[in-house]
Amino acid sequence: MMRGFAFVFLFFISLDSFAALSPRMYSVILQGAATARLTSAPSKNSIYSSKADFNLMYFGRIGSGGPTLGFHYVAESRNDVEYQTGKSYGLSLGYYWNSGWLILGHYDFFAELGPLTDGHGPQIDFGYLEHLGGHFHIGLQVSHRAMNYDTARIQETYPSLTLMHLF
Repeated sequence: MMRGFAFVFLFFISLDSFAALSPRMYSVILQGAATARLTSAPSKNSIYSSKADFNLMYFGRIGSGGPTLGFHYVAESRNDVEYQTGKSYGLSLGYYWNSGWLILGHYDFFAELGPLTDGHGPQIDFGYLEHLGGHFHIGLQVSHRAMNYDTARIQETYPSLTLMHLF
């Protein structure tokens, strides 16, 4: 699966198009990212996990890109030990370059995953978006997330396919 993400990422970088964000000075961004992973080891059962990450942000253009400020929501499911679902939400701050690159930082104030509650922690996203036409963009991002729950700490890095729309 990682090879597939790497191929798509290199394909986007090799395109000779301009990942223009928006002709307006200010916009609202709705961005969604999704990932799914299936792993197995000889001594363990298969492990499946999926995440859907949604961001609603205010975008202000400054020169060749712009800062963003907004809201972050994650819905996830996994079956590492038993099937569990979870969600988290918090604030986002980041920057989009007109060349297509992005970096976003999130801090989730509320998180739960199965029996784990009272979670909080940061996430950082780094990625690239390519302009599809109109106000749609598609790309890849890599996220690093570190959540502190009441009885556990979960730290993970995962790639995602990303779709963005500018309003």
